[in-house]
Amino acid sequence: MKFSKKLIFIVIVLTLVSTYLTLYTWKAHTVAAGHIYEDPEGKGVYWGATSGSLFPWPKGSGMLPVLVELNEVDLFIYKYLIKPWVLVGLSILAWVGTGLFIFRTNKIARAGI
Repeated sequence: MKFSKKLIFIVIVLTLVSTYLTLYTWKAHTVAAGHIYEDPEGKGVYWGATSGSLFPWPKGSGMLPVLVELNEVDLFIYKYLIKPWVLVGLSILAWVGTGLFIFRTNKIARAGI
């Protein structure tokens, strides 16, 4: 069984992307659950203290108890990726895709094609 350097590189990249996406998803959901608050009347979404961030890497808000409105990027991530669990689905799809690629690559290599 011989694998080309290109296939090994692709497997490494897919694994790294899947791992990063999974860790980002876990951290984003943790930060959102503990630091983001929605107005019960639907008037806004806020950080529970001084502003945090969901991009490029999620970090919680500070200690000062002040409501700060989410910026456009954080609001998009929260409203369309975290709240409906799209990030979790993307993480699962990334791992399924990585696994299928590895399986097919291994199958092709064993067949000698």
